[in-house]
Amino acid sequence: MCGRFTLTTEDVAVLARAWGAEVDDAVRAAWRPRFNVAPGDAHLVLRAADGGRRLARASFGLAGAGGKLLLNARIETAAGTPSFREAWRLRRGAVPADGFFEWDGPGAARRPTWFHRPDRGPLLLAALWGGSPGGGIGFAILTTEADAIVRPVHDRMPVIVPSGRLDAWLAGAPGALPCPDVPALVATRVSQRVNSVANDDAACLAPAPPDAQRTLL
Repeated sequence: MCGRFTLTTEDVAVLARAWGAEVDDAVRAAWRPRFNVAPGDAHLVLRAADGGRRLARASFGLAGAGGKLLLNARIETAAGTPSFREAWRLRRGAVPADGFFEWDGPGAARRPTWFHRPDRGPLLLAALWGGSPGGGIGFAILTTEADAIVRPVHDRMPVIVPSGRLDAWLAGAPGALPCPDVPALVATRVSQRVNSVANDDAACLAPAPPDAQRTLL
């Protein structure tokens, strides 16, 4: 699954321009770099709007039956799953991020790994959007089978949207994703500080001690 991620850019408007998207002044003014986005947190989702694209405020998690928070949807089955099939047809989006976390190891000693581009540049994670439990817009991140980089830590990973497939994905084109032309990722062991959702600062991405780095792969 994908339950935590980062977007550490200082100016979200720069990303909006790169993706040809509009962004409200209120969203820009409220933005701060994020080092540990967790379920229920406020974030952003990129959507098709008025013939273009817009970055909108959203929260991580869709409202599910019985008040359940839906964080992830499997891309292999989302089109036919009651919780996601309407959003699959009508409400596709992409979540701006520059990395995501997965864990291995036992219990309280879980060891986090941050997966990101070698240049730490931005990514777009495929998502479905709709209502959130607290009202407003929420999103769930689509996942697929892990690639060779992520697989030693977890068997699933987010679906990454290449820039050349963004319009097709947002428009609901069949077979738009997943696809092979996605950015290559690298794996970095980081501080166990990120294990707590209470921590959301640059120290979350501090390198893990050398012994933890050696046991990654």
